[in-house]
Amino acid sequence: MFERNISSCGRLVGKFFRAANWHLWCQHWLLVCLSLVFTGCASFPHLSDLNTPSYAPSNVYREGAVLPLYIKRVAVLPLTILTDEESMEFGRDSLQDVLRNELGRSRQFELITVPPEELRLLTGRSSWSGEEKLPIEFFEKLKDKLGVDAVLFSRLTQYRAYEPLAVGWRLKLMDAEVPRILWAVDEVFDARVPEVAAAARRHARENPETIPSLHDSQSVLLSPRRFGQYTANAVVVTMPGRGAQAID
Repeated sequence: MFERNISSCGRLVGKFFRAANWHLWCQHWLLVCLSLVFTGCASFPHLSDLNTPSYAPSNVYREGAVLPLYIKRVAVLPLTILTDEESMEFGRDSLQDVLRNELGRSRQFELITVPPEELRLLTGRSSWSGEEKLPIEFFEKLKDKLGVDAVLFSRLTQYRAYEPLAVGWRLKLMDAEVPRILWAVDEVFDARVPEVAAAARRHARENPETIPSLHDSQSVLLSPRRFGQYTANAVVVTMPGRGAQAID
């Protein structure tokens, strides 16, 4: 009788510990899952992006499918702004190099950056948006003094550095030999638009920063500079191609 009681107690204790271990195991995996949800999601693509197409600029003009072969050197004029608001001036100072870097990455042609002082000496003004009436010898002077084949005008039309971020670009590439528009784009990127936000996150994932805190693609919608990089890339890639004629 005593032995049977001992055996029964042993079975009860065994069931208790098996049940306790099961609950501990469940608790362990619940904690793991919660950890992935709250701390690991940055490593996975934003779920809404799976069914959201990327924004594609539509207000684009191209004279042809490819740039003329003789367009090898382009004068990049200073970035202008639509208004003299302090926020726009800050955006111009922040994104001028960003735009030039994206143009350089395209490897379409050699870039000749024209500083405001030099532009004033050559044309009488330190900035041109391409929307004004240009001097008669405007292109001739740039072509002769700088040896360029085309001129790129650029204007920042919108800049919102707080959430939701927004950047507007108006770019125009003009032939310096026979002045005409080869390519032009006029687009505003607003992070409130789901397609814009999805495209910005995709660009951030494909072009990660070296700073670990910016690896999270969601942070592109919090960083004016990173969002500006995405927008500059998005307009530059609408330019006509050069194929095998791109610079080495």
